[in-house]
Amino acid sequence: MTSAADEKDAIREQMALYCYALDACRFEDVAALFADDGEWTTSYGTAHGQAEIAALLDSNIPKPGEGPQRKHYITNIMVRVDADRATATSDYLIVREGDGGLLPVMGGRYNDTFVKRDGTWQFARKELEHHIWGDMALKNGR
Repeated sequence: MTSAADEKDAIREQMALYCYALDACRFEDVAALFADDGEWTTSYGTAHGQAEIAALLDSNIPKPGEGPQRKHYITNIMVRVDADRATATSDYLIVREGDGGLLPVMGGRYNDTFVKRDGTWQFARKELEHHIWGDMALKNGR
């Protein structure tokens, strides 16, 4: 039997994998971290299911060579586990390339809900709250 600490560690790892895959523009890999019926939502769109999540990310985030690249950092992570469901709240900061160097362009909070299926934690819902933002240089002009 796994301990609560082990479960929380596995969830934090999923959160890190999300950032790594998103920063590498591997949108299919990001979507694969979600349950089949998972939801990703923010002020510039909502997607349901893995295919829709990957498509929404691909339609908004420039890949290498299409625009400036970005890095996501998460901190202040609080995880609560209840059997095969969990919630996590964390703060995030996004920096991107700019003409004069790195630019901090967005900060806010992730509100995540997880479900454990077949022994693996998956995002059931990821909500992005934007608290501060600048020019993200997204494909949609935001």
